Amino acid sequence: MQIDSAFTTGLQGYQRAEQRVDQASEAIASVNVARPEPEAAPVALTDELINLKLGELQAGASARVIQTASDMLGSLIDIRV
Repeated sequence: MQIDSAFTTGLQGYQRAEQRVDQASEAIASVNVARPEPEAAPVALTDELINLKLGELQAGASARVIQTASDMLGSLIDIRV
C-alpha cells in the first residue's frame, strides 16, 4: 500500500475541485445557449450552483492541506538546522 504525501493529496484535491468548478461553470454558461440536440438533458441551474460552491469549498480545504504540509515541513527543517 502506497501512502501519498500531504502535498500530493492536497494538490490532487485542488485539481478535482478545479475540474468540478470548470464543469459547473460550463453547464451554467450553457443555460442560455440554444441546444441543437432535442434529446439533451436540461441543465438544473440550482444543482450547478451547488456544484460550483462545493468546488469552492473543496479547493479551500485542499489549499489548507497544502498550507499545513508546508508549515510542517518548515518546522521539520527548522528543527534539523
